[in-house]
Amino acid sequence: MQTINYPIYGEKLLVSQLNNGLMVYIQPKPGFNKTTAVLGVNYGSIDRSFQLGNQTIIQPAGIAHFLEHKMFDKKDYDVFELFNQTGAASNAYTSFTNTNYLFSTTEAFKENLMILLDFVQTPYFTAAKVEREKGIIDQEINMYQNNPDNQAYFKTVNALYPASPLSSDIAGTISTVNQIRLKDIELAYQTFYRPDNMSLFITGKVDPQETLDWISENQQAKSWGSQPSVSRQLDLSQDQPENRHFVNMTVSRPKTMIGIRGNDSVPTGRLGLKYEIALSLMFDLFFSENADEYDKLYHDEIIDDSFSWEFENERGFHFALLGGDTDHPDEFINRIRTIIEQIPEIVKRKSTDFALQKKEQLGNYIQMMDSQEAISSQFDGFLGSPLTIYDEVAILNELTFQDVVQITQSFLNKASFQEVIIGNTKSRG
Repeated sequence: MQTINYPIYGEKLLVSQLNNGLMVYIQPKPGFNKTTAVLGVNYGSIDRSFQLGNQTIIQPAGIAHFLEHKMFDKKDYDVFELFNQTGAASNAYTSFTNTNYLFSTTEAFKENLMILLDFVQTPYFTAAKVEREKGIIDQEINMYQNNPDNQAYFKTVNALYPASPLSSDIAGTISTVNQIRLKDIELAYQTFYRPDNMSLFITGKVDPQETLDWISENQQAKSWGSQPSVSRQLDLSQDQPENRHFVNMTVSRPKTMIGIRGNDSVPTGRLGLKYEIALSLMFDLFFSENADEYDKLYHDEIIDDSFSWEFENERGFHFALLGGDTDHPDEFINRIRTIIEQIPEIVKRKSTDFALQKKEQLGNYIQMMDSQEAISSQFDGFLGSPLTIYDEVAILNELTFQDVVQITQSFLNKASFQEVIIGNTKSRG
């Protein structure tokens, strides 16, 4: 095993690639009683168009999420019940680019680890079970469609990336889910659920060598056939003119969201993480509760405590969203858009605020280091070299004010915008 040391924090990450290609990352935490494991698959909702050998494959929207559901449904048992019997808490989720399966436990760690590896790597699909699952997912989609926050998010992303896999909800639509067949599920699994397209991250009370031996033995007992080369296809070239979109829903107050699509080039790996951290700092400089701009919007009753922002930097795309509840959606949009348009110039005068905001972010990171959930969620094993929460702190420490200014200008000078209002469009303020 390779050891990556983080001496400042007294931490280490042990890394090993097994013969079948599975990347294993183990971060021992001797003072902890709980152990958490995350088995990640480098496959998400946008990966439904790909080249398999000389064949072009286009699959229905929502298939990655559908496959996640099906992994828990075995021939004569339910995987959640296995975890429950050992006292472990388990879960799974699908994002635009990844699918993650995880558990945490204070006991029977080896047994739970074997359950995790076996249920993800031993599929059981039948046509009858696929058809039955459609009704379950249809209910989930209906629930999402009746959730104003969910609709605000996906309507905005849809507007930013029209006619692309990003324009669909991660779960798909009832129509696309009903198009999924057994052969689609089997092909998606065979193509992407391979050890060389997975990573296993473990943190907690573990013996690294003993744990790696368990994993190696488990993997040696399994075999995967060869397959043609896979090339993912993601066309995001279409960018529609800026528009304001209205969605009628029954809400107590309108929900308003501004989407900012990044059209500049973003590096991968450590430099990509630097880009992400720099923009996070920039948004905090203008839209955190400590910012003058936020304070003015708040006291003018344009925003309230529901206001938030987020920045997503994923494989092949990046965007920012700013939104919240407001009684004055048109003014909300106009005021925030005015601030954003001025940011490339005003940010140059925020050096003092930058130093303070940087210290606050460092404090947040230090606090997260005591949380296994935070450590696990911050880890990324699909960027060529593993990036941990400790790497994020190192990048933040090295980040200069000029870095933030340059990256901010790169992002905003080429960005495009979309706006979404959820509510009664006849009573806009």
